[in-house]
Amino acid sequence: MPGVIDVHAHIYDPQYLHREDFRHGTVAAAAGGVTCVIVMPLDTPVLAPKEIRKTIAIGNKTSLVDFTLHAGNMTVDAIKQIHAIAALGVKSFKAFTCAPYHLYGAAMKEMMKVINRAKSVAFIHAEDDEILWEQTKRLHADRRNDPLAHIEAHPSVAEVKAVERVISYARQTRCRLHIAHITTREGAKLVARAKARRDRVSAEVCPHHLFFTENDVRKLGPYLRFNPPPRSKRDTTALWTALAKGTLDIVASDHAPGTRKEKEVGWKNLWKAQIGIPEIETMLPMMFSEGFVKRRLSLERLVDAMCTSPAKIFGLYPRKGAIREGADADLVLIDPKKHAVIKASKLHYKTGWTPYEGWKVRGMPTTTISRGTVIAEDEKVIGKAGRGKFLAR
Repeated sequence: MPGVIDVHAHIYDPQYLHREDFRHGTVAAAAGGVTCVIVMPLDTPVLAPKEIRKTIAIGNKTSLVDFTLHAGNMTVDAIKQIHAIAALGVKSFKAFTCAPYHLYGAAMKEMMKVINRAKSVAFIHAEDDEILWEQTKRLHADRRNDPLAHIEAHPSVAEVKAVERVISYARQTRCRLHIAHITTREGAKLVARAKARRDRVSAEVCPHHLFFTENDVRKLGPYLRFNPPPRSKRDTTALWTALAKGTLDIVASDHAPGTRKEKEVGWKNLWKAQIGIPEIETMLPMMFSEGFVKRRLSLERLVDAMCTSPAKIFGLYPRKGAIREGADADLVLIDPKKHAVIKASKLHYKTGWTPYEGWKVRGMPTTTISRGTVIAEDEKVIGKAGRGKFLAR
């Protein structure tokens, strides 16, 4: 199949290099059959041409696979930089409807107007700030520090309200909108309605929102602290259906690892635990095994969701995301009969853990090829840092 494209990967932030960096993140990507990543800002802003060029230079020097960037996290002042950033080939802009990077309604609409003129994509984390604030305030007042408090702090209605709002803004401004990590059945329905109206909307689902529910938090606790949090079994079932139908266009990792120490503190006080999980290396084997092998997805739909549609939505097609004459020879070979047990000790993360520890999968990537060169084979990564190149979109 074509090499996987991960459009939502937090693999570089100069403040958190102890968690992840270009080299380790893209080595893990290559081992998992991912041949192209779109690097997402975490906490350090990437909002000006100078910052874009600096990040590109670091990636060109240390990345094993090809990459491009999202600018973000957007602020009011950064809106004026959109055209200059787009001119560098960075054509997507990450913004939030909630803290700590809340871009309010008028500013969000203005940003979308400028993004539309720059022929780019608005990439939105959609949760309602007011609901999150009120819920969190109540939980603190009740002295709730347990892992389940994180789920209560991010109720489904917060996603639904924010998704509805940003779809409305996109329709008003005619902006191309991509919604990050849909987690609820109601959110998926809103995306379906937008598509029925032919709004310029796409949406993603993350593997951890397909595989984990709120019940798993009782066992794994702060290790499953990610935003938005795990939902109910009804939601995961609805997400699989929406992905199979194409309502949810793509699968993306939202890879955002933290150390064991940064997670373990959450057993005593949830609010101190790092937010996010390592995902990029296990994404393809988990989706192949749980999606295709278990007949939730056709093989064609799996390839479309992980390769072709990501390339089309973010301006990389047909160079990426396809097996065709003229495309880069980014390929991954999978042995559909190969069984494996996921173990952190065999993965390539700096952080040394995975929420999928002990999961049994069938169908493992055996060879990863980037632009015609084998970079991973038989569980060994053999590509060299710096062979990955920045892709201007």
